[in-house]
Amino acid sequence: MTDEPLTYETRVPPDESPVECPYCERPLESEELLVLHEGLDHWEDLSDAEREAFQSAYAEETDDLRSFRLKVLGLLVLLYFGFLFVYSYYTNDPLSGGLFVGGWLLGA
Repeated sequence: MTDEPLTYETRVPPDESPVECPYCERPLESEELLVLHEGLDHWEDLSDAEREAFQSAYAEETDDLRSFRLKVLGLLVLLYFGFLFVYSYYTNDPLSGGLFVGGWLLGA
C-alpha cells in the first residue's frame, strides 16, 4: 500500500459548501455525518467531548434504523397478507385462508 492520502472525487453545487473532515479532508453532507465519520474512522484522534458526541449520534442513528426496519417489516407483512387474501378471493377456494377467515368473521 502507498502512503498517499485518499482523494474523493465529488461535485458540489456552487451555492453549497460541504463539511470537511479535519483529519482526512473528506467532504460530508452534514455535521451529523461528520460526527459519525470521525467516530468510525478517527476514534483515536478524538477528544472526550467528540467521543461522547459520536456515541450520542450513533445511538440516535441506531434507533432510527431500528424503527425504519420495523416499519418496513410491518409493510411487508401487510403486503403478504393482502396478496394472500386477494389470491384466496379470486381462486374461490372455500378452504383458502381469506374466505375462511372472512366467513368466520362474518358469522357464516
